[in-house]
Amino acid sequence: MSCKQSQNISSSKLSSMSSYQSSSSKPRTSSLPLDLLRDILSRLPTISLLKLRSVCREWRDVIDDPHFAAMHTTTGIESPRILLLLGPSRSTEHWFAVDNEFLVTSLPKSAARSWLYGARASCHGLLCFDDLCQGLTYLLNPLTREIISLTSVEPWRVQWRPHRIGIGVDCLTRRYKIVRLSCSIDCAARPIKAEVLDQGSRSWRDIASVPPSHLLGGPVFAAGSIHWEAAGGGGLVRISSFDITKEEFAWTPCPELRDAHLVDLRGVLGLVDSSHQERLDVWAMKESGRWVKQYNVRLNSPCPVSGHWFLTVLGCGGRKIVFKYLESLLCYNPATDELEYVQRAGDAPDRRACSITISLLSPAKLWNANKVLPWVA
Repeated sequence: MSCKQSQNISSSKLSSMSSYQSSSSKPRTSSLPLDLLRDILSRLPTISLLKLRSVCREWRDVIDDPHFAAMHTTTGIESPRILLLLGPSRSTEHWFAVDNEFLVTSLPKSAARSWLYGARASCHGLLCFDDLCQGLTYLLNPLTREIISLTSVEPWRVQWRPHRIGIGVDCLTRRYKIVRLSCSIDCAARPIKAEVLDQGSRSWRDIASVPPSHLLGGPVFAAGSIHWEAAGGGGLVRISSFDITKEEFAWTPCPELRDAHLVDLRGVLGLVDSSHQERLDVWAMKESGRWVKQYNVRLNSPCPVSGHWFLTVLGCGGRKIVFKYLESLLCYNPATDELEYVQRAGDAPDRRACSITISLLSPAKLWNANKVLPWVA
């Protein structure tokens, strides 16, 4: 059975269970059958669902149901956005804006320093990151502005220092998992310990599998695995992937490139090759594991980009590929083959950016947290 088939079966079971619980315990106010109502709502974009929560209590209960939110993430309705998180110096302005390409928000003070300096990852609209000072793990949904601290989870062990963190969903069970890689304080050059925190769990599990090489940068979740760039021989880029279901690390074959970076291309694992001065080559990995060169981004418009050291690939924003050059944002539109600068309200030098697909997933409900931290900007 394929992963996609398992997702459909799991979603159907969750839908039926949630429908039964809701219909058996609460009076109906809508003339639509509950299954039909849920089916209609599941076809709407997340921003619309946020507004429809206010229509009536029944609609709010359906939309807030964690099973519905989990199912909605698998519909493919949402296009990725570029998340711009404003740092502490701008947080007092309470920035929040969302459109087809960007989600701009200020960070709560409780999480600002952790996000800026700690290990971080994202999946299905959730951000996960470690607080290097307090030894805590945070979960955050920047759209609903809900944040929790997994304070009930056992803290770091004194002899270990977190090195990388990733979050993904098991395609068979549809449950989320966080994987954390730690280094011994005496040997911080490479991860030597791997742990998994299951959805709702209160303790980390040690696993035997560890990455065979030093991991670089932030991870990308795609095709049931969490992927990192890894140090390779001869200067070539290598990809180390963590299979969420099997809980194993393995190498993922990729093109022989020397200066490339992982990116999320609308839920597909991508590589952006920046070894050429005048262009960027964008590669995408197909379901068969075969890599295809999908786009060539010319860097001579609107003005030349000199020095790829200052160019960062952020990912997809809607149907465009977004880059950060120094402190400017550039959008490449594959339909028109044009590169343009983007100016946004709230832009600031201390912002941090990543690719994200917004959702209504509740960190508190996923991990059975009793306390939601105040979003104090």
